[in-house]
Amino acid sequence: MLFSSKAILSTTNHFCLRTPKQLNPSFNAIILSFLLLLNSVDTRAQTLIVSVAPSYPIPVSLNAPEEIKSSTKKLKSEKDVNVKPTAPAFEKIPDKDEIWFDIFKHIEEQTGLNIQFEPASSQLDFELKLAKSYYDLAVVSPLQFNAFRESPGYQAQVKRKSQPIRGIIFVKKNGDIKSFSELRNAIIAFPNPLNFESSIAPRESLKRLKFNIIPQFLHSENAVYKEVISEQYIAGAGTHENFLAQPIEIRNSLKIVWDSPGFSPHALVAHPRVGFLSLVKLKRAFVNMIKNQDAKSLLPYIFVDNGFEVARDSDWDEIKLIDLNALNGSAKNTITK
Repeated sequence: MLFSSKAILSTTNHFCLRTPKQLNPSFNAIILSFLLLLNSVDTRAQTLIVSVAPSYPIPVSLNAPEEIKSSTKKLKSEKDVNVKPTAPAFEKIPDKDEIWFDIFKHIEEQTGLNIQFEPASSQLDFELKLAKSYYDLAVVSPLQFNAFRESPGYQAQVKRKSQPIRGIIFVKKNGDIKSFSELRNAIIAFPNPLNFESSIAPRESLKRLKFNIIPQFLHSENAVYKEVISEQYIAGAGTHENFLAQPIEIRNSLKIVWDSPGFSPHALVAHPRVGFLSLVKLKRAFVNMIKNQDAKSLLPYIFVDNGFEVARDSDWDEIKLIDLNALNGSAKNTITK
């Protein structure tokens, strides 16, 4: 009969506690070394299934504008924004699945672990698999981490360093709105109510600032940009990442008038069944990506500017303070087909 390392560790600890004087210290060291070796062998043989939230931003050209100026700084003129082309002829922009496959391939090579990347077919598919403990590892939004940290118990491992999530409010560049203060009590377009980055983060921030607005929910982030351009709404909400993903003609026609305060970004989480040594290797490999030239070249495509840092579950405790029922329930909303 084969015993798991946890079972052996439990039995050994029980024995050591009951008969400490009968055991030589070197014997304990041998047992501990054996258990660590056994755990290492087990984790190398195990295939870790990993996925990424479908809501994670899609890669954009590395030649897109490097900085989107907020209302607190002088905005670039339309002429200035056009200085750089959207993408040089030699740049092949990877799609989201390609870039994450390359990232996890690098992590696999650095750790010696077997990692299998499985893209989710939809947001519902992704969250159902999280609920059923299907994924060993996953990149999740703050809202998803808050939903699945208690049960089935996913734990935070790393997050992007010194780079929080920020929502934005934008208006038409040549429209009637000149400053953010003019939007008090205005109707503003948002993507669906459960989109954390573009909808929850800015609305929760405005609520805390006691800045009243009337949210109107559309079916997608892209719809919000198009409706503001077509002047169906005087303002819309999004993120810097999805702003950069818009065609250049849309970006040049809009201006950002407000940035939300920062929220902890997406988390790489692990299921409790993933071994301790595997997690140590994973965290080290992610943190060291910024030091490896090939790996570092992948990071801008997933909007990571400063590399990764080790995370704690408590980094997302702020999400527990958001009352979604109050935030979504009292709002007048319209779903655009």
